[in-house]
Amino acid sequence: MMYATARFNAWVSATGFSEKEQMASTRQETIEYFVEQYRSMLESNLDDYISNFESYMQVGDTNV
Repeated sequence: MMYATARFNAWVSATGFSEKEQMASTRQETIEYFVEQYRSMLESNLDDYISNFESYMQVGDTNV
C-alpha cells in the first residue's frame, strides 16, 4: 500500500510539469513536501489511536 501511494504521489507530481528537467529540479522539495505531509498525518492518526485505543481495539472484549 505504501509503495502504491508513493507511486501515485510521483505521478501526481509529474502531472504538474511539462518537462522532466523541471521535475528533476524540484525533486528534493517534492520529497520534503510529501514526507512532511505523511509525518503530520501519521502523527495525527497515532495520537487518535492512543486517545481512543480501548474503543478502536476493543481491548478486553471477547465478543469481537
